[in-house]
Parts: sequence; structure tokens; C-alpha cells
Amino acid sequence: MAKKLMIWYLLLSKRLFRKPSFLAVLMLAPLLTAGTALLAKEDAHILRIGVYAETSEDELGAHIVDELTALDGVIRYQEYNSENELRKAVAASQMDAGYLIPADLTELLREYASGDRSSFPYDGHLIGVVAPVDNIQLQLAREQFYSVLYPSLSQKISEQFALEHSVAADQEEDDVRKEIDRLYEQMHVDESIFQFAYIDSDTPIDMSRVNYLTSPLRGVLSLFVLLTGMASGLYLLRGRKDGMLGWVRYGYRSACEWICILTGTAAGGAAAYAALFFSGTFTVWGEELLLMTMLVLAVTGFCGILTHAVRSLTVFAACIPPVILTSAVLTPVFTSFHGLTAVKCILPGFYYLNSMNSATYRWMFLLYVLAVNSLYFILPSCGKRRALRSESRSAGRRRDKESDG
Repeated sequence: MAKKLMIWYLLLSKRLFRKPSFLAVLMLAPLLTAGTALLAKEDAHILRIGVYAETSEDELGAHIVDELTALDGVIRYQEYNSENELRKAVAASQMDAGYLIPADLTELLREYASGDRSSFPYDGHLIGVVAPVDNIQLQLAREQFYSVLYPSLSQKISEQFALEHSVAADQEEDDVRKEIDRLYEQMHVDESIFQFAYIDSDTPIDMSRVNYLTSPLRGVLSLFVLLTGMASGLYLLRGRKDGMLGWVRYGYRSACEWICILTGTAAGGAAAYAALFFSGTFTVWGEELLLMTMLVLAVTGFCGILTHAVRSLTVFAACIPPVILTSAVLTPVFTSFHGLTAVKCILPGFYYLNSMNSATYRWMFLLYVLAVNSLYFILPSCGKRRALRSESRSAGRRRDKESDG
């Protein structure tokens, strides 16, 4: 029996790989990975913000510019030599926005801490902002700018609080400021105070090495495997219509059709596995292989159930975009969507993506694989019994009519 199944697999694979449309689908994985890897190496940022600090003996403005331009992430900061040059860059859409940092920033922060804002240079504001629109991305960028400015502002507020306190009434102002500076230098922390780790892992993750362009690639490749499974289901329905499996005994037909879908999902899984290996998001080959195998089997069972539920070739083809889009939204491909848990639990990608860093989800994934494939093989027998009962009732009605006649 095993030898016969292998022969079926090879014959169906050969038939599938002769289809140019399926070969075109398989090419999506390496092309997607190569394109994402190239973009990750290029200057691909969500926001580009220019920064200009007025020339001054106060080094705080230049220090803030250096900190901003050294940041590595979705926002790129670029220093400009004049305010006019920065405004022209924003007007020409070379920069999404610009920040203007005034001279003597240290003294202005001291005035801000004391409540005096009369000498703020930009229409009563400490920092000038040049932007054509004010959207959510720029608001998030401002939060990042505040995080760089806040340590200096916090220090000036502490100095002002100490100067106004009765304990410092008998001390010189310069001595109080020097003491606050010494305390801040002593308490200064360069590294991040937060650590990111998954719930089933004690090992922290270095977020500086996580690229925002390649991070969704695993989820997109899981959608790719689902697409190959749906395409295989479409070819199976076409084969049913053409009588492709008419030579197979009825008892083995479900297994043969399952293998027909497996040929496509296995090819898609192999392409996705190779793409992950070369994408830079690969972890441990054994775990990756296990989870990809489970994804292939889960998608095979899922698409097999769809071929039983939707027997029309046209309707099944129309179902492909909604299924892919639903999986893209509800599974954590780009973001984690809260809600519609009952729908998410039906989708194979939901378990695959959550299983990467959760032992609990891996057991749930295994149960899902067993459930969908078992249900696939149970449905035809249920349908056969319903057909036999319907045929028996029809025969009974015919006999009743003949006896009445």
C-alpha cells in the first residue's frame, strides 16, 4: 500500500509541475524573499526627518542631533546645515518633516523648568517643527524626539526643584547644579532598561537586530503555503470534473485526492523553508523543519475540507482571495488582531506563527493537524452514508408508487 501511495504521489507531482501557473506560484517565494532582503539592505525607512541645530557655544543642540542621527530603526534622521535648506527639503518631499533646535538650548530648558517661556524662539515653542501634514507617523516620531530631549529637560527640572527647596537655600546656585549633574552622571544608564522575551523563553531578544522589513516575512510565507494548497485544491476540482481519478477505487479515492493536494503544499512548504533559510529570519533547522511539516499537513487537511465543502470550481476559485485576506488579517502576519477567536482557530497559519515561540501552541498545532486531516477522511464516508440513505428512501418511494399503481 505504501509503495502504491508513493507511486500516486510521484505521478500527481509530475502532473502538477507540468502546469505553468503552479510553477509561477512557486516562484513567488524566492522572489519575495530576495526583494525583501534587498530592501532591508537599502535606505528603506518609513519616515525621513531632517534636523537643524543653530550654531551656538552650547553643545546640547549638537549632542541631540548626534543622538538622533545615530538612531537605527524605521525613522531616519538627517542633519542639515541651515534652516532654509531644511525647509526646502521638506517642501520638495525629500524629508517628511524637520526639527529646528534653537541656540542656547540649555538656558532655554532652564527657563522652561522655571516656568518662563517668554523667550522661546518659535512662536512661543521651544522646538520648531516643519511638516506639510500632521499624521500618526509624525506623532510617533515626535515621541522618539522627546525621548532624546527628555533627559536634559529632566535634569534642568531637577536643578530647579533643588534650587527652590529650602535645603538648598544656604548653598550657591552653581554648587547645587554641579551636585545635580554629578547625581545624574552617576545614575545615567546607557543600555535599554527593557528586555523583550517570549512567554515560553527566558532568553532576551536583541531588538536592535530585528529588521522591520523582514519580520513579517515568515507570516507572508505561511500565506504562500496556504495559497499553494488552495491552488492544489483548485486543480483537484478540475481533475474531478475531467475524471482524472476515475480509475481509482472508491475506497482509495480520498487518500489519492489528499495526496493530490499534498503535492502542492509540500512543494510550497519546501520553497517557503528554503526562503526562510536565506532570509535571515531562520532559527534552528530542526524546529523550522518540524513546524513547516506541520504547516504543510495542516494546510493539506484544511484545503481538503474546503474541496469537500465547495465542489464548484468557480466558487472555490472565488473563495481563494477571501481566505488569504482573512488569514492575513486575523493571523499575526503583520500585527496581532484581538477578537474573532473562533475564526482564527480555524486557520492553519494562526497555529504556525504562534508556535514559533510557544510550546503550548505547538501542542495545539499538533492537535489541529490531527483534527483537520481526520475530518477530511471522515467527511466522504458521511457523505456516502447520506447518499445511500437518500437512495434508499428514493427506492422506497418508487416501490410505494408502484404498489399503489
